[in-house]
Order: sequence, then C-alpha cells, then structure tokens
Amino acid sequence: MNRSAMHFSTALLLALLLFCTPALAAKLKAGDILPDLDVKAQPLPAEAAYLGLKPGVQSFRLSQIKAEALLVEVFSMYCPRCQAAARSVNQVFESLAALPQGQKLKMLGLGAGNSAYEVDVFRKQYAIPLPLFQDGDYVLHKAFGNVYTPTYMVLKPAPGGHGFLVLHLQEGPFGDGPAFLEQMLRVSGVQ
Repeated sequence: MNRSAMHFSTALLLALLLFCTPALAAKLKAGDILPDLDVKAQPLPAEAAYLGLKPGVQSFRLSQIKAEALLVEVFSMYCPRCQAAARSVNQVFESLAALPQGQKLKMLGLGAGNSAYEVDVFRKQYAIPLPLFQDGDYVLHKAFGNVYTPTYMVLKPAPGGHGFLVLHLQEGPFGDGPAFLEQMLRVSGVQ
C-alpha cells in the first residue's frame, strides 16, 4: 500500500470511529433547550425555497426556517449507517413533502465534520432531496452534544422564542420509514 493510500485509510478509520461510536460528552435529550443555531452554509436555490429562506442567503439561523417544527438529521458522509439509511431518509422526506403537514414540519441534514464538498458528494451519491449543510468545524455537532451519526431529532421553537425545544432525539437508523414519519408527525404536533 502506498503512503497516500495509508493516509487515506487512516483518516477514514478515524472518521468512522469519531462518528459511529458513542461520544463522551453529555448529549442532548428530549426536553432540553437547544440555542438558535447559525448554519454557516449557503443553501442551494431549491433548498432556500423549501426552507422559506431569502434567495442568496450566505448563512441562516434555524429560527429563520419557515416551519412549526424541524426534523433534523445529523449525518456524516463517512458513516456507513448514514449511507445505508439514505434511501429510507429520502423516502421519509418525499412522503412528508407530499402531505399537508410537510409545510409545517421541514427536514434538513447537517454533515458533522463534513465540508461543503463532502456534503455535495453525499447528496449526489445517494440522490438526497432534502437540504443538506456542512458543519466542517463541528460547531453544530458540539451544540447537539456530539451525538452519534445518524441522529434524528425533532425541534420546535421554545416557549418565549429562546432557542428550540428538543421534542425527540433518536440515535441510529430508524427502521420502518412510514412508521418513523408517523411518529415524527405525532411528536412534532403539526396538524
């Protein structure tokens, strides 16, 4: 194996260990309040339209998304479980978008430790229709308590408008897509 391949293999193994093993920091749980986070990424035009953001924004806060609740996936392009779950996540997104509640509960993904390039590779390789954003410096991932990947959470604006209430947090793949979507709709309270 040449030196370049060894470095790549080592980096890949490290990424797998970081993202697919338990984190040591205190993690978020249902009932916690998450601050109104700033996503330092420019949405694609279709993503901005879906999220109700102004065209051409360079970054945005979660509170700027036009929705009653958010279903957030924390993923990594290097995580094999995220790769395996991509098809199910796509199906949940497409099913949600077809429902009237899809205007009230919006989905997005945050690539923990992933650059814009890595997020784009993941988006293209798995034909991901939901908005995906990079978190290359782990700022958002740390705010979420260094959760596993994938993690799925439902967030709703907290009472008083200070951040978001975590209504649901699930680490690891969710299994049956229709049952998961039904649970997320119930948990979010969108009608």
